[in-house]
Amino acid sequence: MLKKVLFGAVLLVSACGVNEDLYNAKVAELNKTKADLDKTRADADAARKAADKRQKELDDENAALKTRLAALGQDMTSMTANLDQAKKRMEELRKAQEQAEKRAAQFREMVAKFKSMVDAGKLQVEIRNGLMLVKLPDNILFDPGKTDLKPAGQEAIKQVATILAGIEGRSFQVTGHTDNIPIKSGKFKSNWELSTQRAVEVVKFMSTNGMDAKRLSAAGYADTLPVAANDSDDGRRQNRRIEIVVVPKMEELPSIE
Repeated sequence: MLKKVLFGAVLLVSACGVNEDLYNAKVAELNKTKADLDKTRADADAARKAADKRQKELDDENAALKTRLAALGQDMTSMTANLDQAKKRMEELRKAQEQAEKRAAQFREMVAKFKSMVDAGKLQVEIRNGLMLVKLPDNILFDPGKTDLKPAGQEAIKQVATILAGIEGRSFQVTGHTDNIPIKSGKFKSNWELSTQRAVEVVKFMSTNGMDAKRLSAAGYADTLPVAANDSDDGRRQNRRIEIVVVPKMEELPSIE
């Protein structure tokens, strides 16, 4: 466009015989206008590039903020979940502590009730593997290799049944245990049969002497759960026993989680 203007001016000067100085002045003015336009365009291009750069920076900052906000949201969700889990765990621990205190109180109560029999050496009250139990040596209850309760054993079981019957809301399992010497009686093929039959005899006697049969069960363990080494007479004597285990309630057991 500018070239056309200049060309027109030359034609005009040639046609009209205009002064050369006027022509040169006009050309200089047009060149200055062109330079101003070029500078304006360059400035506009630079401004556009700066604006594009700033827009990209803003877009990047916006994306970073969105990422950060998303991460904060995840952190908040995780913190809320952890807090809820911690509250749940605290509640479980509180309940477990209450149950432990109840069991401890019940154990103290059992010990107090059995004190006279414990002092007389007829039985022991223990907590083993988290279970409360009453342990009676077999020589008080049975003759060697026999399952019939002796008179002294019957008297001891009567006293035990009377005390246990007064403990409300509890079931009991009578377990028979032997040493590791194989039985030689023809009536029983192994210590499994002997230990089981002795437990059954105690359950039957307890059920006819004040105990609700629905609260009782029997099990025989032979020599599989020793409380002492079987390499001495004293150790074997300790292993020959009847135990009456207080069956835990479901709410006293740890949660599945």
